[in-house]
Amino acid sequence: MRYIKEELEGLLRKHKEHEAQLTELELKLEEYKERLEYAGTVYQDTEEETIENLQLHGKGFDEVSSNTNKVSDKVSSTAMIYKREMNHINNEDRTHLESKIREFEKEKDTLNKKVVRVKNLLDRVTIDERYVINLFYLEESKWDYIEKKYFEEFERHKSIKQLQTYRDNALDKMLNIINIGLQ
Repeated sequence: MRYIKEELEGLLRKHKEHEAQLTELELKLEEYKERLEYAGTVYQDTEEETIENLQLHGKGFDEVSSNTNKVSDKVSSTAMIYKREMNHINNEDRTHLESKIREFEKEKDTLNKKVVRVKNLLDRVTIDERYVINLFYLEESKWDYIEKKYFEEFERHKSIKQLQTYRDNALDKMLNIINIGLQ
């Protein structure tokens, strides 16, 4: 794909957003991998936890009006079934987790290429050009602010027109790099 100036500018403007999205995807990937590792495993409650849960969820003796042979007293019922209830299987859908992980990894790869591409391009321009590109595209600053910040940083006055020339030269260099082999 051959890049044009507007596409390159869009890539530069979205760079910080892409970095943030990449970080968020890495966090989600880590979370989903942990969930996948735990999915299908057996968790064993302590005896106290199991009894407490059964007591909280069981019906009271006075509330039960059943014609079955089932024991309706909470204490008796808990005593008979708590061993069976101690083991719980985490039934989280492994297929869903695996598909989300693949989806996140694919999106991460795409974002990573965009982030690395911008960093590579910024490394190939002069300090002055990088400073102007950073403020104009990545920080979305106005030209009068860039002019002021440039003077504070380099202690040299440059007009807005000169700073725009730095920007244009940097974009030309970046387009030559990004479009290598596509001539």
